[in-house]
Amino acid sequence: MNQNCFVTGGAGFIGSHVVRELLQRNYKVRILVQEGESLFRVEALPIEIVKGNLLDRKLIEECLAGCNYAIHLAAIHQQWMPDYTQMYRVNVEGTRNVMEACLKIGIKRVVHTSTQNVIGFNEKGASDESTPFLEYESSSHYTKSKYLAEQEVLKLVGQGLDAVIVNPSGPFGEGDTGPTGKLVLDFLHQKIPFYFDGWFNIIDVRDLAIGHILALEKGVKGERYIMGGKDISIQEFFAILEKISGIPGPKIRMPKGIALFLGIFFEFISNHITHQPPKMSVDRVQQRSRKKLLNIQKAISLGLPQTPIEDSLKRSIDWYRRNSAH
Repeated sequence: MNQNCFVTGGAGFIGSHVVRELLQRNYKVRILVQEGESLFRVEALPIEIVKGNLLDRKLIEECLAGCNYAIHLAAIHQQWMPDYTQMYRVNVEGTRNVMEACLKIGIKRVVHTSTQNVIGFNEKGASDESTPFLEYESSSHYTKSKYLAEQEVLKLVGQGLDAVIVNPSGPFGEGDTGPTGKLVLDFLHQKIPFYFDGWFNIIDVRDLAIGHILALEKGVKGERYIMGGKDISIQEFFAILEKISGIPGPKIRMPKGIALFLGIFFEFISNHITHQPPKMSVDRVQQRSRKKLLNIQKAISLGLPQTPIEDSLKRSIDWYRRNSAH
C-alpha cells in the first residue's frame, strides 16, 4: 500500500519524533520547514525536506501532491510576543490553508495537532474531550489561536474533510528546545529559585509521536483525543528532576498571589523595556496553579503508551548534557 505522509513542523521537537515513528512504520515522509529553521533533529533521516511556510497555499498543495496522509504540527508556540499578529496568521490561517488543501486534493486522513489548553477545566474531576472550553477570554494568545484553529478544522470536517484532532499535554524527552525543555534546562542551571503550588500533565514525547500515528490509523473522523500521561504537581516534578540529575531543586514555596504579581511585573518589563520574553507569565501561573486533571482514556483506548515520566525526564536530561550547544 502506498503510504506517503506530508508533515508540517516535521523538524520540530514533537514533529521530528512523529517523523521517526512514521519511518519505522514504512511511511514515506515529506516535511515542510521554515526557511532558516534548524534541521539538527532530522538531517540524517531519509525524508524529503521542503522549505516554505503555511501561508503559501500553492506550496502546501504542491507538498500534498502524491501523499495519502498529512499531519499538521507546525505552529508558533510562544507565551509572549511583542506582536501576536503573526501567531494568529500562522496558527489559524495556516491551519485553514492546510485543511482546505487536504480537502481539495482528497487526502485520506489528516491529523491536526492542537493542545490540551483548549480542553475545558472540570472543577469536579478530570477534564475529557467533551468538557466545555469556557476560558477563551482569559486565555493566552497562543491558546486562543489554537482554539480558533480547531474550529477551522471542525468546520471543514463538516464539509467532508477526514480529520482527527489530538490535544497533547506537556511533552518531555530528547530534542526539546522549546518551553517545556527550557524548564528542564533552567533547573539544570539552577535558575529556578522557587516553586508555587500547581499541577500539569506530562507525556513522553515518544508516546505522543505514537499517539499521532494511532490517530492517523485508528482515530475516528472529527473526534478529539487528549494525548496525555501523568498528572503531576510542580513540587513532585522538581523532586523527580532532583533525584535524576543530582542537582538540588527549589525549596522556597511561593504563594500564588505573589507569583501572579511577579508575572504581571515581568510582563510589564517585557512589554515596555526589554521586549524579550518574560521570566514568568501570568497565563503560565494561572494555568499551573489550578488542578486541571486530564482523562486520557479515549487515547489509551487507541493504544497510547504510558512511559514512566522518570524515563522521559532522564532522557531529556541526558540529551541536554550531551548537546549543550543546542
